[in-house]
Amino acid sequence: MARDIFERQLEEEENELDSSIAESTIVEEQSTVEETPSSGRDIFERQLEEEDAPVVEEEVSQTERALTPDSSKEATPLNELYGKAEDVGYARETYDEGVKTYDEFVKDTKFLGTANEYMLARFGEDGAQQEGESDLDFTDRFIEHYRNVNANTLDLMGQVDWTRSASEKDKANFGAVFRDIERLPSFYSEGGTGWFDGIADYGAALLTDPLTYLGFGTAAVAKFGATAAVKKLFLDTAKAGIKSGLTKEAAETAAKAEVKRQSMKLGLKASAAPLAVEVAAGAGEGAYVTSAGSEIDVEANIRDERAGAGEILTGAGLTAGIVLGLGGLTALGMGKLGTKGAERSIKLQNDAKELLIKKNAEKVKADGSSSKDIADVYDPIKEIEADAAIKEGRDILEALDPKTDLTQSSLQPEIMKRVAKITTDIFKEISKDKGDAATEFMKPYLDGSKNASTGIAEILINLNAEGIKIVDQQVIDGAIARAGLTQDQFAKITMTSYSDAGRALTTASPLGKFIKSLKSADPEILKEYEKKFGKDNPTTTYMGNAYDFMQRLDRERRALMVTQVSTTVRNVATGIMRLGFEGGANLVESSIYNIGRGLASASKGEFSASGIQKGMKDVFYDSFDTLLRVGDGFESKEMTEALLKYNPSLLRQMDRSLQEIGAEQTLSWVTRKLNGLNMAQDKIFRRAVFTASLDKQLRRMGTSVREVIADGRPLPTKQLQAAVEDSLSFTFARAPKEGGDKPLDTIGSLFVKANEKLGPLPGLLNIPLGTGAFPYGRFMVNALQFNLQYQPGSAVAAVFNGSKGTWNVLKGADQEIKDMGWRQIAKAREQMARGTIGTAAFFAAYKHRSENQDVKWYEAKTEDGRTSDLRPFFPLAPYLLVGELMVKLRDGGLGGMSGKEALEGYTGAMFRGGSSAYLIDNLFQTIGSEDGIDGLTGEKISEYMTGYIGELVGGGLTPLKLFNDIDAAFDVEAAYVRDAKRIEGFGGVERGAQSFTNAATRNLPYLSKLLPVAESATREGPMIKQSTLGSQITGIRKEEKRNVVEQELVKFNMKPWDVMPSTGDKNADAYTKKFMGEYVEKYLAKELDTDYYRGLSGTRQKISFNNKLKRYRSMAKEVAEAMAVGAERKKGKSYTPFDRVQWTKLSGPERELADEYYMGKYGKGVMDMQEEEPDKNHFMIGKVIGKALVTPYQ
Repeated sequence: MARDIFERQLEEEENELDSSIAESTIVEEQSTVEETPSSGRDIFERQLEEEDAPVVEEEVSQTERALTPDSSKEATPLNELYGKAEDVGYARETYDEGVKTYDEFVKDTKFLGTANEYMLARFGEDGAQQEGESDLDFTDRFIEHYRNVNANTLDLMGQVDWTRSASEKDKANFGAVFRDIERLPSFYSEGGTGWFDGIADYGAALLTDPLTYLGFGTAAVAKFGATAAVKKLFLDTAKAGIKSGLTKEAAETAAKAEVKRQSMKLGLKASAAPLAVEVAAGAGEGAYVTSAGSEIDVEANIRDERAGAGEILTGAGLTAGIVLGLGGLTALGMGKLGTKGAERSIKLQNDAKELLIKKNAEKVKADGSSSKDIADVYDPIKEIEADAAIKEGRDILEALDPKTDLTQSSLQPEIMKRVAKITTDIFKEISKDKGDAATEFMKPYLDGSKNASTGIAEILINLNAEGIKIVDQQVIDGAIARAGLTQDQFAKITMTSYSDAGRALTTASPLGKFIKSLKSADPEILKEYEKKFGKDNPTTTYMGNAYDFMQRLDRERRALMVTQVSTTVRNVATGIMRLGFEGGANLVESSIYNIGRGLASASKGEFSASGIQKGMKDVFYDSFDTLLRVGDGFESKEMTEALLKYNPSLLRQMDRSLQEIGAEQTLSWVTRKLNGLNMAQDKIFRRAVFTASLDKQLRRMGTSVREVIADGRPLPTKQLQAAVEDSLSFTFARAPKEGGDKPLDTIGSLFVKANEKLGPLPGLLNIPLGTGAFPYGRFMVNALQFNLQYQPGSAVAAVFNGSKGTWNVLKGADQEIKDMGWRQIAKAREQMARGTIGTAAFFAAYKHRSENQDVKWYEAKTEDGRTSDLRPFFPLAPYLLVGELMVKLRDGGLGGMSGKEALEGYTGAMFRGGSSAYLIDNLFQTIGSEDGIDGLTGEKISEYMTGYIGELVGGGLTPLKLFNDIDAAFDVEAAYVRDAKRIEGFGGVERGAQSFTNAATRNLPYLSKLLPVAESATREGPMIKQSTLGSQITGIRKEEKRNVVEQELVKFNMKPWDVMPSTGDKNADAYTKKFMGEYVEKYLAKELDTDYYRGLSGTRQKISFNNKLKRYRSMAKEVAEAMAVGAERKKGKSYTPFDRVQWTKLSGPERELADEYYMGKYGKGVMDMQEEEPDKNHFMIGKVIGKALVTPYQ
């Protein structure tokens, strides 16, 4: 009966099919009428015929049955094993276990033919045997591919990805040639390929496998730790020897002996943690290789079943054991490596010290100027702590020598004023806090048992590890540290100074007055004041606390969103690319600078070979110093800590700042630990940039970083702050400042502050503002600043600044103007250098996009035809975007480039995942749906808002995504792309709860598998996530190889909602996509593969393609609506998602009239009755009633 109704509907609707299709399209369809369907009914009947068709098995002999791996299984006929291969006879032969030599493979036409079919399916046209390529060369290429799969983890992952989605025929061909090649003797045996080919193939596979280098990374960490431990032992032992009365030489000898005695122990200790990580990673690799290898062997019919838990554990154990053995041997020698590293570090320090002594002596000899003892420079061995002789308060003041600005008998007035102001502000904040801790703290000040000077000291003593965000904190921190004091000691000095000095009464008075005001408020006046003007509102306080809590949670969420290994890998890749940009710019800038100096020297007759040599050396270090320092992390760390010894807040700012979270902002211990990898790589780059930046400045001032450290005198805080800013900017973590010297600093500062103040709240209303839409606001500003510096406009600005600077130098009336001119010239050099490199990058991107228009502007194509997303690897995206725009403009238009794409590409805004993707995608999908913005209902609003909150929660659970990716590597079910937006149930509460749960769990291990598999409108079968573990290891996200239709979508720059606009219900969409994907891949692809279609102009092709999509979309919807009836009945429902769509599409009045009718008849509305009686289609009845009742009023 259902089928009769369906067929009648099809007959009626067939007469109304699109009659406006171009005549050329009709002609084309007539040429393929036997191959492609003309209507939904045609498709439906074909499916029924296919389902009813009897299965015909190929007759096989007993001998042939014996060749099958599992001849005992009754339901496994031979044609299922190899009957779908290109050459069935050859496929059968591959079960022969005899040896087959290399020469036999080269001459075997059956093997070559099947291998060619497989390589074509696996890698596309480039994989097949090329014109002019000999059989021997093609065989070598296939064998190289086979060895890569067996020896390279990434190639194995790619093979697993391919087999999971390959057709039965392609898998049969793959199985045949891989079974066959298993018979090839080893490369070192007779009949094999030979030693050279084998070593070359396997060597290349190992060298291009990232996991090969894991051991080198852990060894570098171990060496770093061993060097630090050995150096500390040496210095501590030498200091102890000097304190005990030994000479420096004797103390050093004793220290060397102690190092020799303990070096192995220190090396093993330093290697323990890195080796544990390496062993764990090795076990994981062994487990994966065993599991994945068995998965493709099953597909190739080399084995019957996938590896079980025991086999996987054995593989993991064997690999872990090998890693442990090799790592253990390395650990034994780590002590010696650490000793050599420590000796080198100390030698470099001593060399710098001796050079400084020599320079001081030459200065004294040359001008006879007085100087401090020329040997009075920093000595890492002689440095003895002043704390030993210090007790408290006045004892500290009296014991310290020499005197400094903080250790005079009383503090200088300016410092005292600053201290008083800081502590008064802190007291004010504490007094506003109504919590128990704050009340307890304030109590003794209010009852008079403690006074203002005690309060100042107590605040200073309680400065926490995070620091307090105050003006000029670096200056005060530096002054305290330069005096050799701790915060506690300084607080005690402050108490002494305030009690001794009369002027302390003046500087401490602001705090004293504030405390007095708290104690002396007249209760009656206070009561009258509160009556007239109100008092603290508990609700307001609660709201404020709730807001602060929300801000804290949002901070934690955004920090947790970048905890994945893949994020760290991408950040490292970004850092390396930026090293290239900065190195190139420094090369240009330094060349201009040193050529200018050379010409100036030549004009004065001071040109010399030594000058040329020094200039070339400076150019080299200016260009590559940062890279060299990244490679020598230990030296960079030591230098950074020595340079910032007197500025701990700057060191904290450099080491503790995350990309979006400043050092002064609090984060939980767990979140900081989970960000350990990210922070570690940030430190390496920042310290290298910091020391290289200072060294470049200092070398141009006639000294160097090493000499400054050897001298022991601190650099100006302003200079250190600038270098720290450079280091943070390099890692895109610098906080923009109002009135700063970088482009867009003021606007960027306002944006970041406003964005963080708004938090995720605007997203609840689908407003693309706040951290829900822009979770990485600080990165966006830094990215924009980078883009504006490395672009052609910088070269134009350089000409302007250079002209002004030259004029000021030549015509300046006084030295101040001349100095300003030199600064302008220096800025012009920097702008010209960056503009040159940026321009070169734009032209490279333009060339790349001109040659790769078959992929999206932000994609790269792999050798097997898959694509990878380059947007996470900044700064590639903005250059590729501009390159694409240049190509589009050259070809006559922007070709559908969306504002979202442009914003994301140029600014670094990330709309590809999490709450930002949810917010933006929902906005665009709503606008692009069949109903547009008017389709919103209370139910949909509930689904959106709870889904958005779920995405926020899911962002905080990002660390668990790693385990989901691991699961997907082992289990194809976990690799299926899931649809978190398909919601069941009734009412805003039920559907909202499910929306929240789906969004929060979509990336969680095991729980994500409870979600329905996502359907594609452009391909048959499930979409499969590609190389999930490989993405974590390399940071590269890959997508499946595009079919013919998907390639056309890229060519015409069409979006998903262009292919199939949403019906308004995700379950209805899924039904339609299921059939749309099947028909598009099976039938539309054939229509596109005709001479007529290929011969059309680009515009006509797009029109024809769109018309075809509409036709297949209509067919798919027809069939989906019919098939949904049967599918939903199996669930006990008489209604389908399409019925629900029809009900929700009614106008407001129509639904209200239908509900009124239902209330009168049933006492409940349509929705409630549908929930109560799922076996009756109330949606359909309600639709008919609503439309009928509204008619009389029209």
